[in-house]
Amino acid sequence: MKVVSLPGDPGVGPRLASYLGLEHTSLFSKRFPDGEIYVRLLQKIENDEVLLVQSMYPEQNDRLVELLLALELFNRYGNKVSLLVTYLAYARQDKEFLGGEPVSLKSIIKAMVAQGVETLVTIDAHNPYAIKEFLSNIKYVNLLPEEVFAKALSERYRGKEMTVVAPDQGATDRALSLAKHLGSGYVVIQKVRDRVTGQVKHVLDPLSKVSGLAVIVDDIISTGGTIAGIASCLSSRGVEVVVAASHALLVGEALEKLGKSGVREIYALPTVSRVLDGVIYLDIVPYIARELKNEGVIL
Repeated sequence: MKVVSLPGDPGVGPRLASYLGLEHTSLFSKRFPDGEIYVRLLQKIENDEVLLVQSMYPEQNDRLVELLLALELFNRYGNKVSLLVTYLAYARQDKEFLGGEPVSLKSIIKAMVAQGVETLVTIDAHNPYAIKEFLSNIKYVNLLPEEVFAKALSERYRGKEMTVVAPDQGATDRALSLAKHLGSGYVVIQKVRDRVTGQVKHVLDPLSKVSGLAVIVDDIISTGGTIAGIASCLSSRGVEVVVAASHALLVGEALEKLGKSGVREIYALPTVSRVLDGVIYLDIVPYIARELKNEGVIL
């Protein structure tokens, strides 16, 4: 098997190949004057097993086109393709929320399958159950790397009482996993949506049970609004707050917002090709390598 980094790879591919003792190469990409994307594999690979590595943030649409073009290439050359998507764009558009909307995630997954992906691996996908539903007859693995966060937090806050906080019901599995690895308790915030206005409110009553250090866990931090609101509530009660989120998009003034809300530290994974000051990025390559072997993706 060979590991191939697509243009959006945030640096996982070469390190993963080195860790596993596999050959690594990259896909060349450029943009034509009219805006169209061009890709080319400089080292031709035929009738082999390949693991493609791509993140789809930032510039999600460009990353998606690069991925689809690469899949056409490798499929046509007779390769068996496994795909590691470190951050999957459009993952939150996993159902029809309002009439007339496409299920964007379904469209993207179907396009990948049509272009020859035989194994799909994601890292802490927003809704892995929806992805699995959209797939047909291919292997799917979603890596939930809460043990990576637990190791870092246990070393940083050794002996300190911790409580894991899930910002909504969708983060319950992450909170359970992290709490188990930390040996701590957890609480889940309820999210209530007004059926008329569509406005979302969070029921913060469970936070009254939190003391010591609160670890807010989620898959994605985008604008940071929800986490900042929870952090402000906790900080006002004298609770220290840190955040553990797999994908730190942190758009706009999200970092500043979180800082003002009382968030002490932000832990994230290097899943997107954008590195920000003020975020602590944890090494995930040994974990990925181990899980790819355990799942039979790498033999």
